[in-house]
Amino acid sequence: MGLNIIYGKAGSGKSTYIFKKIREIIGNSQKIYVITPEQFSFTAEKKLLNEIEGGAAINAEVLTFSRMAYRVIKETGNNLKNIEDFGKSMLIYDILDNSKKELKFLGKNLQNVETVSKSITEFKKHNITVDRLSNLTNNIEDEYLKAKLEDIYLVYDKFQNSIKEKFLDENDCLTYLADNLKNTNIFDNAIIFIDEFVRFYTSRI
Repeated sequence: MGLNIIYGKAGSGKSTYIFKKIREIIGNSQKIYVITPEQFSFTAEKKLLNEIEGGAAINAEVLTFSRMAYRVIKETGNNLKNIEDFGKSMLIYDILDNSKKELKFLGKNLQNVETVSKSITEFKKHNITVDRLSNLTNNIEDEYLKAKLEDIYLVYDKFQNSIKEKFLDENDCLTYLADNLKNTNIFDNAIIFIDEFVRFYTSRI
């Protein structure tokens, strides 16, 4: 099918078109995936069932990118354990405690733990790697802001080194998906529909 872009304003029938198209091809042997944001996955599953004669199909499925990532993680034999929010906070607290002599602004209080944790999450969501943060920090002229970012960079770097080859941060799942999709064949020759996303950001450098 190649790449087909279906565009139009909200309510113009883009999703309706997609699911009618699925109904036309549901009988073939190709696997069909509908990828939606998490909050739309249940609605998409209902739409898919409505379009399938008999209400069931073994070759059509709704996925989110996160669920897709975990499929690839399992398929590629990755045995890393997920690190939960509490574990992340404990690790960040430990890094702050052991890095007191290197840090200029950050201490080990709970507010700073939460600040650093949220910062790391946002960095990962926008593909700001440790190296990229280092480069951005070096180019900042405001000395006060630069010093604060150097603290966050130090903790971010130590956090990533601490979990490397031991744990998987859920915010790294999509990066893992992008880097390892080529190492699995579970989506080979599949027909994939992407629906309900408002926008995509391309920031890999």
